[in-house]
Amino acid sequence: MRRPVKGYHQSTEIRRSYEILPFQGVWTWLTGKELPERKPLWQSNSTEMVLWALSWVAIGVVLITLSVVFIESIILQIVCWLVGALFSASGARYIVATIIHHGVHGHLYKSQKVNKALCEILSTLFIVQPYESYRQFHVYEHHGREFSTLEDKDLAAIYQLGFTPGKTKSALYMRLLLTLLSPKFHLVFFYGRLKSNLIGVPFYRLMMTLVWFAVLAGLSYFIGITGTLFILVMPFVVIYQMASLMHLLTEHVWLVRKEGESVRDSHINNCLARFCGSKCPPNFSVKHWGHWSKWTAMHLFVHLPCRMLFVQGSLVCHDWHHRYGSVRQWYDYARLRELHAQKLSAEDRYDYIDIWGVHNALDYVLSSLSEEQEVEIEHLEYRLN
Repeated sequence: MRRPVKGYHQSTEIRRSYEILPFQGVWTWLTGKELPERKPLWQSNSTEMVLWALSWVAIGVVLITLSVVFIESIILQIVCWLVGALFSASGARYIVATIIHHGVHGHLYKSQKVNKALCEILSTLFIVQPYESYRQFHVYEHHGREFSTLEDKDLAAIYQLGFTPGKTKSALYMRLLLTLLSPKFHLVFFYGRLKSNLIGVPFYRLMMTLVWFAVLAGLSYFIGITGTLFILVMPFVVIYQMASLMHLLTEHVWLVRKEGESVRDSHINNCLARFCGSKCPPNFSVKHWGHWSKWTAMHLFVHLPCRMLFVQGSLVCHDWHHRYGSVRQWYDYARLRELHAQKLSAEDRYDYIDIWGVHNALDYVLSSLSEEQEVEIEHLEYRLN
């Protein structure tokens, strides 16, 4: 079995191969791995990241609306809709899995009231888990002693969906394909999103939800069935939920914590860096043109969509977050992780798991699950968001 795991020097060598190209800031964003000595053009902050996420959604909605309402050419309609759906779904995922995620950790702004208010507004708009319930399960359970146990609601979701240890890797890949295309999966997932906004929430949140549902109902009536399906349902329900599953499945190795294994060691052993990219050819000579063509196609049609849909923002370095979840400068994830990685490497203690290519991370997770003994499970309490 091929294990695409890179140590510090091998991983850094891949990133350094991009130095043959201009615009190193772009490649740091795309790959998720920083060059140790690179100085950014400006210092980012939480507000910038929120605006980026919202702009992705706005760009996506505009492009989809153009494809559905104004463009007459079928080919242009399809291309415009696909690009728009990519931006819409990835923007929504950015908001939920990065912005709201760091909001419940209290890392967006110094004021926790501002963090909560922003998270409540955004989670209402995208019909996902409210602030308090998300904070309880994620900060106090997933990042706590329940991590990598059957009480971890993320691990429980993986197992309950059928991605259990002991199955063959081909069976796990088939399970993934069937789940992504399953109407039942999408209906149950979306039902959970609706339920989390209507039941067991404070009165103010219930009112926010009902007002937003009324707005969506009016908008759906105005744009019609076709507009509702292609502008709202497909990107913000179906593609969003596919992306959510792909992120969750590749986020950790999802093996139950072994007896005697500490919580901290479990976080280190089960967390992955999912860098998006592959080594550049050594130069631009004619003999490497074929290699450059393949490299370009992989970056356009695999690495870029994966970066946008599955590992937005700091998710690409989610392994660093599990080690330093209290650091407020989450938007500086690539540089901070690189500084820590350098330190560990210099001390001959490097224990990060670097994987280049989300497809390789998926293969690594499913291979790891297939090599473990079967786990007997009953009904598990889980959540999807």
